[in-house]
Amino acid sequence: MKNIYSIILLFFLIPLLHFSQDKNSLKSEFNILDPVIVYGNMLNTTNSKSGKNITIIKAVELENFAFNSIDDLLKIIPSLEIQSRGGFGNQSDIVLRGSTFNQTLVLLDGMRVNDPLTGHFSMYIPITISDIHQIEIIRGGASSIYGPDAVGGVINIVTKSFTEFKQNNEVIISDKLGQYNFTQKNIFVSYSLKNKKYNNNSYHTVSINKIKSDGQELYEDIYSFFDHNTFSISSRFECNNKLNISIRSSYDKRYFNSQYYYTRSTYDLSNEAVEKLWAQGKLNYKINQDQMIDVNFSFQSVDDVYIFNPNFPSYENQTNLINGRISYLINTKESILTFGSDWQKRGMTSIDRGDHQDYYIGGFINYMKTWKGINLNPSFRMDYNEHYGLQLCPQFNINYKIKSMNIRANVGRTIRSADFTERYYNNNYSGELSSGRNIGNPELNAEKTLNYEFGLDIKKSKFFQINNTLFYRSSSDLIDWVLTPSENIPVNIDLINDEMYFFAQNISQLYTLGLESELWFEIINSDKLNLFGSLGYLKILQAENSDELWQNNDNTLFSKYLANNSGDKFNYNLSIKYKDLGLQLNGLYKARNKEVDVSIGQTLEEDYFIHNAKLMLRVTKNISSSVELINIFNTEYSDFLGAIMPKRWVIFGFEYKL
Repeated sequence: MKNIYSIILLFFLIPLLHFSQDKNSLKSEFNILDPVIVYGNMLNTTNSKSGKNITIIKAVELENFAFNSIDDLLKIIPSLEIQSRGGFGNQSDIVLRGSTFNQTLVLLDGMRVNDPLTGHFSMYIPITISDIHQIEIIRGGASSIYGPDAVGGVINIVTKSFTEFKQNNEVIISDKLGQYNFTQKNIFVSYSLKNKKYNNNSYHTVSINKIKSDGQELYEDIYSFFDHNTFSISSRFECNNKLNISIRSSYDKRYFNSQYYYTRSTYDLSNEAVEKLWAQGKLNYKINQDQMIDVNFSFQSVDDVYIFNPNFPSYENQTNLINGRISYLINTKESILTFGSDWQKRGMTSIDRGDHQDYYIGGFINYMKTWKGINLNPSFRMDYNEHYGLQLCPQFNINYKIKSMNIRANVGRTIRSADFTERYYNNNYSGELSSGRNIGNPELNAEKTLNYEFGLDIKKSKFFQINNTLFYRSSSDLIDWVLTPSENIPVNIDLINDEMYFFAQNISQLYTLGLESELWFEIINSDKLNLFGSLGYLKILQAENSDELWQNNDNTLFSKYLANNSGDKFNYNLSIKYKDLGLQLNGLYKARNKEVDVSIGQTLEEDYFIHNAKLMLRVTKNISSSVELINIFNTEYSDFLGAIMPKRWVIFGFEYKL
């Protein structure tokens, strides 16, 4: 109870802080604090009117952050937790507001990236950093717009070719070299064409990224190798003043050491290759100044090959996802309305899970009206799937701005459907299944969650902003892997009597209370000197009600992912630029429950604090060089027991930009 009082006290004290500076020493307003169009809510309104805590990182601001992959970048963003395995884009789970790894929806230009096989593949986004126009982090439930899985929030990556903003012609070539035979090569080319005869324009991009390393030694003769490749081409055609068409085709393949990513077996000598094909199209037709139609389509095919041990058979899973959406927008001076429907067809072919098909359809309506300075935003969605039936997801957001304060609140219902792994894992297994293995449950219900949120944003000056959000989530039928006796597992496979297995189940209830607090600042912005930064703190308290499940003598639930988030998380990012020199510093602190596994000789410490640095030099107008130091103090740490994260690593970089 003391922790709850501390959260509430901190929530009301932080906004009282006052910052001052000599405004005459500043040249331009801090871009990241300006209202920006949010594509993720399909209303094309600014983040300041949404009633939610939204962070938008624009392409021009990416140079203020030091990172080697998109998930590395998201780690630096305040009040956003990324749980990584191996680093460098190997594999990461997004944990927004204490959610599980399956409860964040990842979108690429508004279309679902989450793979139907498992939420562990959500961050395999098939584009390069150079393709990005902006990144939208929408915290809190959003199932009323995009359907299942948007429980903790939404990450929407908006690319340059899928916006109407005029983009510059660019050539970007970068090369990095580092310890452990580390290499990263990136090429990005974009160009515009204008056809005067037919009065139309087009914009095209080609991007290639390759990042590879032999890796550090994790265990005796076991190395954290990885080899990731991404290729993407895209085009936008402005056919006339009314019609725009955007298309993209991408290929992404990641191959990496995956020892102890999923198991704690002493036989685990695993590696994994995940190959993704992606195609996407968008048609935008403006009927008139106030009305337009959007038609979106995406297709992804994922081939996952997992080798648990070279002496054991390999596992291969193939999934595909076809996703379509049509929406209609009406924008008047008094209000904005969008409505539409979407559908999905999901399929899987798997050795140990079997062959399955799944269909989904949903309809939504989203409305915003300004009344006496108050932004009112109700939304409603209806979904149907044969596994979880008909589900209704209403949500109501409210936002009021007064002087330097922005007051916001929202309440809504969200759902999450079980993925193919949770439903069918090892259900097609041949022979006797050894104890301690995961077993899927075809009878899983959808998770249901009620979300409540109250936020207070303070902007005492145009160069400082503090965002504070107090949130509460009541969840039922949560899905997790629960340690269960074999006699209590109703599946038709050969199990060992009186042994324990992790069986996917709907846990009865979980209550989550939390506070996220962020400070964004740019206190100096002149021709010679720029100082940019952010601080973030996230506090999570959770209590569970699970009397129906098997528990130990201490009444503690044996589950794998339910309480895997950090109770406390703090991070910082500081970017200093003086003339042609630049220095970036960032750090991350996490506190969580300690775990020990004697069989593999690993300990998950109750906390860790890591720091990274990057020094840059602009040699000419178009050429720059850098040296990056990852994990400065060589801290040994993991987000998951056994999945060791990188120790100290030195990387040298070169970039040519025209």
